[in-house]
Amino acid sequence: MSRKPGDNLPLGIVLGALALTALLYWPTSLEVIDFWQDTARRRYTHGWAVLAVSVWLIWRDRSTLNSIPGRPSVVGCIAVVALSVAWLVFFNAALLVPTMLLLPLLVFATIGAAGGLALAGRTAFPVFYLYFALPVWDFIDAPLQSLTTAASLGLLRLTGIPVFAEGNMIHIPEGWFEIATSCNGLHFVIVALAIATVHGYVDRYDRRSRVVLLLIATGLAIATNLVRIFCVIVAGHLTNMQHFLVRVDHYYFGWVLFAFSLLLYVFASSRIPWLRHQKPAPTPQATGVAAGQAPIALVLAAAALAVGPLWSLAAIRATVDSPVTSPPRLAGWTGPTPGSWAWQPVYANADERFVESYASERATEVTLVRAAYHYQRQGKELRGYGNSLAGPGYSVRSSKRGSATIEGRSVPVEEHLMIADNGQELLVWSFHGLGDRLETPGVAGQIRYGVHSLFEPLTASVIAVAAECRTDCDSARRTVEEFSASALTVLLPGSFPAS
Repeated sequence: MSRKPGDNLPLGIVLGALALTALLYWPTSLEVIDFWQDTARRRYTHGWAVLAVSVWLIWRDRSTLNSIPGRPSVVGCIAVVALSVAWLVFFNAALLVPTMLLLPLLVFATIGAAGGLALAGRTAFPVFYLYFALPVWDFIDAPLQSLTTAASLGLLRLTGIPVFAEGNMIHIPEGWFEIATSCNGLHFVIVALAIATVHGYVDRYDRRSRVVLLLIATGLAIATNLVRIFCVIVAGHLTNMQHFLVRVDHYYFGWVLFAFSLLLYVFASSRIPWLRHQKPAPTPQATGVAAGQAPIALVLAAAALAVGPLWSLAAIRATVDSPVTSPPRLAGWTGPTPGSWAWQPVYANADERFVESYASERATEVTLVRAAYHYQRQGKELRGYGNSLAGPGYSVRSSKRGSATIEGRSVPVEEHLMIADNGQELLVWSFHGLGDRLETPGVAGQIRYGVHSLFEPLTASVIAVAAECRTDCDSARRTVEEFSASALTVLLPGSFPAS
């Protein structure tokens, strides 16, 4: 049956895939929105504009989309299911960024499943354009920060201002400025690349011309940020650090400069003589679609897209039969008793949590902390952004990973030196557990947890042991090691089976 005049099923498939993905994967969608509204880092606050451009590009191409024959893809359905399960693994593992980065892939695969590979290919650019609004760019943070510091230092030396750098800190006689990651110009670079990319796509420039556009945009974005930093530091030097740009705000000043750089971009891009337009791709001839084929394809694609979220709901509703772990009594140690320190680690929405103190004839007070999650989800995860092993009133001075020998076995441990507001120093060892076994901390361990949680709930926990550094931290370290050997064999017996 031929399409009726005014019908545009392919357009509906594309926009429907975009909307349905956002709705079904709403926990990640909300995280993305929070990311776009993060006024502290202000790294991806252009996200709504990118989404609007993406939708506009799809709408702009609606006539061509309507002429693409609809051929639902079994391979596309399989890809949607695989990506949906991958999302659930990352979601359960509390790996926020990977869940975000999967969203455009899910949209693309769903379009292919419901409308065919030709339709997916035609809409690939506007769908993947969404990555300009997602945290895929943070890998260039450190290089851009170093480049910005070095270039700013060079510019300031040309003015004769006494200046030197210490890491990413720039010192002048009147004070110092930190070139933090939020000041490295990454936001300018992302926005400039997004503008140049859509410019090349809309005007159908050839590949070489698009590369030139990207280079021009990137160079102007970096130069804009350097001018911003240079002006702020010079203003601090001339006004003894009292200028508005130093004391109040220089963020919007940067965007004013960026607006001028866009004018330079338009001027430069319009005067490169060898930029040539590609010929528009030929429009395929409209073809008929079987009457019963489209509804079946849409239902199958939607069902494939819903696999991960529905699996997640089933897991949440599953009965979790996990006994509550009480603070243990340990041979050779008195306790548990309420501690005399103010140290209270924060683990939001933990299913279990205790903070208890112990002592022995050989050792001073030791504090044992355990926080456990029987099932994790966004806002209720062991490694959540709001969680803190230091807790209120304490800060982490240093951290390192190493190993300790317990019951003849080398186990992974993270050592932290914490400082309280009152000057108290704590040496803290922390361990991670999955079920009743120790787990190596890191992304690999989180993914293993995510995979295991597909089939049965598994308790994730953190165990921390702290002792006060009085004369030095070496004696505290020996105390923590001795106590950890006793506590872990009780709290995580699966890693220390009885001989």
